[in-house]
Amino acid sequence: MFIFASNIYTMKTIRDFNELRDRLKTCGCKVRVAAVEGTDDHSQEAIQKATHEGWAEVANIHLESIEQSAREAVRMVRNGEADVIMKGIINSDILLRAIINKEEGILPKGNILSHVSVMQIPTYHKLLFMSDAAVIPYPTLEQRRAIIGYTKEVCCVYGISQPRIALIHCNEKVSEKFPLTTDYAQLRQEDFSPAIVDGPMDVKCAVNREAALLKHIDSPIDGDADVLIMPDIEAANVYYKTLTSFTDTRLAVGLVGAACPVSLTSRGDSADTKYNSLAMACLTIIKNLEVRSK
Repeated sequence: MFIFASNIYTMKTIRDFNELRDRLKTCGCKVRVAAVEGTDDHSQEAIQKATHEGWAEVANIHLESIEQSAREAVRMVRNGEADVIMKGIINSDILLRAIINKEEGILPKGNILSHVSVMQIPTYHKLLFMSDAAVIPYPTLEQRRAIIGYTKEVCCVYGISQPRIALIHCNEKVSEKFPLTTDYAQLRQEDFSPAIVDGPMDVKCAVNREAALLKHIDSPIDGDADVLIMPDIEAANVYYKTLTSFTDTRLAVGLVGAACPVSLTSRGDSADTKYNSLAMACLTIIKNLEVRSK
């Protein structure tokens, strides 16, 4: 049963994961979570913390096989018995197969699946969103268009009304040598309002105004990006793992495009990442349901 705090989405933008936690703790509702094989220590710690704080009601699914567990979580969502799926100690491809199953899955017709990372980087002044480090290897123009739409929606969950979305590349100019940059040129002409979309640009110019000024890059992103749209899974994955290996970056990650939010962490992720990812998925549900109730 959902009980909404009427002012939850008139509050300020969520700027770090502590604020995300506080928002959930004061929202006055519980989200039903189907945890798929959440039996490892880190998943258990995240589940216990969310349950103790009162914003999640978790059914931990552990059946005879992990394939059965994945199918059961999807069935629960399809039948209205769960609002969110949480990935535990199970391979991502097994869970994804259950989600995209044409007969019994939860991927709406016309949708694609994509992976979104939210990063709290000690040296950046706000949360930074990134797509796609885990699902789509080399996005087509149409897929990238959908990815931009998904990341815009995730930003909305965090209270970012006009996200600045940077199209990342090694080159700042549109060139036939890099066919991807011509896709970027087309995308920046399209209407993604209220988001601001621009590129190509490198990561440093996207997040550092001084660097953009030194390179004479005149962009509405203005070195203050909320979202990095990476060129492909290789660049995104390397960036993701470099940050987490050499800095104290905190993370929330999830799968978007399915009929429900999916907390899609790595089996080796920390309890903190699993907790943050579950929190992001649950906040998405709370926001969507509140919007529908108005």
